[in-house]
Amino acid sequence: MAQKIILDTDPGVDDVLAILLSLSSPELEVALISIVFGNTHAPVAHGNLLKIYHSLAKEIAEIPEAENRYETLKQPGKKTLLALGEDGPIGGEKAVAAYFHGPDGLSNITVTHPHFTPPELEEDVPHEHLEISNKPSYQVMLDILREEDEDSVVIIALGPLTNLAHALRSDPTTFSRVSRIVWMGGTLEHPGNTSPTAEFNCFADPFAASQILQACKSGLIEFILAPLDITTPHAIPFSDLIHPTVVAIPDSNGNLPSKKDDTPTPLESFVSAMLVRVRGLQASFGLEDSMEMHDPVAVWFALTHATRKRNSPPLEEDGWRLVQRDFQIEKIGELTRGMCVVDRRGTGEETGADRSKNEKLKNQGISSSSSTKKDDSTGRMGEKLEKPKQLPWIITQTPGIEELRKVLLGRVFGTQV
Repeated sequence: MAQKIILDTDPGVDDVLAILLSLSSPELEVALISIVFGNTHAPVAHGNLLKIYHSLAKEIAEIPEAENRYETLKQPGKKTLLALGEDGPIGGEKAVAAYFHGPDGLSNITVTHPHFTPPELEEDVPHEHLEISNKPSYQVMLDILREEDEDSVVIIALGPLTNLAHALRSDPTTFSRVSRIVWMGGTLEHPGNTSPTAEFNCFADPFAASQILQACKSGLIEFILAPLDITTPHAIPFSDLIHPTVVAIPDSNGNLPSKKDDTPTPLESFVSAMLVRVRGLQASFGLEDSMEMHDPVAVWFALTHATRKRNSPPLEEDGWRLVQRDFQIEKIGELTRGMCVVDRRGTGEETGADRSKNEKLKNQGISSSSSTKKDDSTGRMGEKLEKPKQLPWIITQTPGIEELRKVLLGRVFGTQV
């Protein structure tokens, strides 16, 4: 039986791949796609989700094999709910990542490739694959958690945690029924991608992130993070993601693709159109010719741990590793908004240097986060440290980049690698 999930997301470019991975994974049943601001404004992100489904419907209609990859879309009577969520943080100034994702969150394809935008929905005509709710997404989230058995729904959060914080504040008892929350967010040892110290999702609403973290520490929920430490080294070459008819990109050996005359599928065309701008932007930053799989790593973790129950020992089979870390989130710092401030007192842990660029670690999918020694040591000046009731889990190792590449390309595009 598939794990029922709520996907809370702000569809930008890597969210698209993560959403497609969740929809092409038989281990997962996407009950709700909850939209939040982040990579772009929430109403625009809502439209981006409809663009994804528009291309997906074309893929299924035109490519016979695609229906098997996305078989969950064809299950009778099981439409995924879509709900619009918050368009600003619960505290602090609003920030969106248009500088990277473009004005529409999808590299401005709304203007450059208007054929990817579906016709406006007629009021009395239901969407083929989605049930579009008029309720705020946090309320729909709570409705699902009330209706389903406790510990049976996982929330995968790929953007700021604003919708989750609203659900928590509105009805903490119902919210605590969630099996666990898997969040692509934060950074503990790795440099930030929005400021020197902060990852974007944490920076965009540090108040919401802090509230979810405190709910974890109080024992209300289980919280699992895929921070930049682990997602940054998981990069897939643009040559795997951009179709050669759009841009012919040399492989790692400098060879140009041999099948330049192949016709891209609707999904390949959609994703390629988004990523051409991203590739150029990353080149201007002096980065490698590959795309970091931030959001797909969180979905990958969730689908490989679909059978895991709340607060059970972490599954460390097949190359995954998690450790518990104690940290707080800075909410209002002039230079440190959204920073995860790690508390190493009494742990025996030292401040680690960033090791994410180490080639061996990159190949193995291991980040720079180190294990926390659990003891009853005292802190500075002899202060006795009180351990929180429950600490968040941090993903520090995966089965490796090549395994992610195989899973994502095979499931989303049907490409065998």
